[in-house]
Amino acid sequence: MKTGKTLSLTVTSSLAPIPPETQADLDLLCELYGRTLQKFQMAFCTHELRQKVWNWRSFRDEIVHCLNLAQPKFDALLEELKAQGNRSQAELSKFLRAQQMSEGPHLQARHWKLCLEETSQGLRTYWQTVKAELKRQWGRFFGRYSNEPQTLIYINWILRESEPQFYMASQGKVPYPQPPKLNPKETDAEEKYRKRLTAFEKLKKDIENVKRYAVAKRVYCAIKKVRRKIRLPHCRLSSNRADFDSSCWRLNSKDQNELRLTSYAEGKKKRQPIALRILGKGALRGTLQLIKKFDVYELRVCRLVLCKEQRSEGEILGFDTGYTEVGALSNGAFVGQKFGEKLTRYSDYCKEKGQKRNKLWAKARELGNSAKEKDRRKAQNIFKHNLGRKKHNAKYRRAQDSIKQEVNKAISSIVNGKGKGLDGVIVKELVIEKLSAHMGKTRSKNWNRRLSSWVRGYIRQCLEQKCKQFGIRLTQVNACHSSRVCPACFYPSKENRVSTDRVKCRQCGYEGHADTCAAKEILRRRSGDIPLYAPPGKVLEMLMVQYQRGLEVPKAPPFSCKTRLYESEVEKKDL
Repeated sequence: MKTGKTLSLTVTSSLAPIPPETQADLDLLCELYGRTLQKFQMAFCTHELRQKVWNWRSFRDEIVHCLNLAQPKFDALLEELKAQGNRSQAELSKFLRAQQMSEGPHLQARHWKLCLEETSQGLRTYWQTVKAELKRQWGRFFGRYSNEPQTLIYINWILRESEPQFYMASQGKVPYPQPPKLNPKETDAEEKYRKRLTAFEKLKKDIENVKRYAVAKRVYCAIKKVRRKIRLPHCRLSSNRADFDSSCWRLNSKDQNELRLTSYAEGKKKRQPIALRILGKGALRGTLQLIKKFDVYELRVCRLVLCKEQRSEGEILGFDTGYTEVGALSNGAFVGQKFGEKLTRYSDYCKEKGQKRNKLWAKARELGNSAKEKDRRKAQNIFKHNLGRKKHNAKYRRAQDSIKQEVNKAISSIVNGKGKGLDGVIVKELVIEKLSAHMGKTRSKNWNRRLSSWVRGYIRQCLEQKCKQFGIRLTQVNACHSSRVCPACFYPSKENRVSTDRVKCRQCGYEGHADTCAAKEILRRRSGDIPLYAPPGKVLEMLMVQYQRGLEVPKAPPFSCKTRLYESEVEKKDL
């Protein structure tokens, strides 16, 4: 959770080698967790249960009450739910009841409740994103009603994503205010109920003359258009992770590095907790997430970090993401000098290894289709001994850790003011390019492979976290053609880029490092003259206009101050 003073960070803890028996138990637990999570996702994506994500606790209590009934009453309740149109809730209750009564392995109650909570949180975020996009495009969808206050009141009432009318409008129905219902243990004389009743009567009076059918249809079309771009989360079966809240794990009181996790149940008996050993030291708190990544389990913990106040004094620097280094700054400093070497070394290794593996795959398929028994046995040996991924995944994991370590060191040197060219530099604002923009398609396959998307994403994530933690303002600008603009005369041209790391202006003859020039241009765009989402062609037109304006500004004669000083000295000598 992010607030003004704290920042939520995800810390990864490594685990000691896990025995095969424990590994099998963890694999089965993650498979059961993923299957249950998929069932809840499919249920909450239906029309009848969409609104339940905002009151998931009461929905959880309904399911618990249903599961605790005797079999005849349970069957009668399922028939009643189906008659009311709640088929998804009935199917979900039936699935959980079958898991609970089975003699095979199944999740304990606390675990499937975690699945329900996680699903509801994800879908709440989805519907909030849909509403935010509707608000952002308000003029496009509802601009025609800007002079009708009553209609705007009705639209704003519909777009309350935590209430039923929003989901009725998303299904093409025409919502109308209904009288408020009494909550449990509440009387009609209480002040809260009287306020709700007064608000209902006022809303009903305000929208009395609104053409509800036409407005509701407009809202339905707007939601439909937005949801074409913002899709619902995929209900895929994931079997590589499981969550454990504070009631599902504990540390050994005698050995703080030994972690005990709640296991699954078989029949009516609960299995013994799963014991794991944590490498290193670190406080565990809240909900833990166990993830299997490249056949190795790791533990993720959410940790709150105190954020410093916004810096009011310091320098404003431009930052350009590079390849040979993590980035270049507008003051001429470079951070992460070994970044490009590591990327190139590992990328070329993957290319060479992949080519050899593809040849082996082709050879094994050819031998597998042979009529000779000897060739088929040889194909089986190739699949068994030469096409495994255990060592390959381990090397990939080590390479990722090394690259992430280089990025962290580089960003830390900027925010702490330590390093070559950064000693004593206090940064109060960092201007960066929009790192979420797609990379160009004009590069070769080698460059596209080396400049993989996860590296740019990790750099952006690290910048956001470090700047938030140390009180540095982070500003994003449009970086189109930034490495082709001369920092002296601002002439933009493709011919200015003479090599991968050098820039030489065709107009004034300025020469410098390409990344440093790009960082200076990024810093200049902090003024906001170039829109953040402008396309490259439009940006080039704006840059040419700025260059032409610079030519029209009259310039002072060169060395004017020195010339006057020299003339005054000559006059003194003559006297």
